[in-house]
This record gives sequence, C-alpha cells and structure tokens, in this order.
Amino acid sequence: MRACPGIYFATEPAGRTAKIGGTGLGVWEVLHDYVSDQQIERVQQAFHWLSAAQIRAAVGYFNAYPDEIRAQVRANEDLTPEVLDQRYPGRVQVIRIE
Repeated sequence: MRACPGIYFATEPAGRTAKIGGTGLGVWEVLHDYVSDQQIERVQQAFHWLSAAQIRAAVGYFNAYPDEIRAQVRANEDLTPEVLDQRYPGRVQVIRIE
C-alpha cells in the first residue's frame, strides 16, 4: 500500500483484489477499458464521481502491476453466459438488453 497510495486490498471470493480508496471498486473494474486503449478520458467520463486523485491511484497501480490487472480483466471477460450456465446449471438467468 505504501508503493501505491490511494489503493487498499480486500479479500474476495476470487482472492486478494486491489481497490480504490474511498470506494468498493476494484482497480480492474475501473480500468477495464483503459487496459486496452489507455484513454483516461473514457475512465473519467464513465466514473465521473471519482476524484482525479482516485483515478490517478488506479492508473498508478496499473502502471506498477499491469499483468495483475490485465489478468483480472481477462478473467471477468471469460465469464460468458455459457460459462456461467455450465458452472451453475439452472441458477443463472441471462437477460439480454439490446
């Protein structure tokens, strides 16, 4: 936490997760799109309620540990409706919004 001010860690079912201070948001959640396009403006627009310091903390953590954040983003993207149905048959109902 000393290396990345503004970041704290929480233990979740998926393991230890870096979170943005003052929020319950994981760094990977906020930087999901930033990982691929590095456009900070999109992050600021999507998470307009976060302060500049909170976004800087998330980006700083990503710059220090990019592989960790990329792996978390990939793991989330891999949770397709088909995968969820296979893991939890009959327990997940996916409603598509178009």
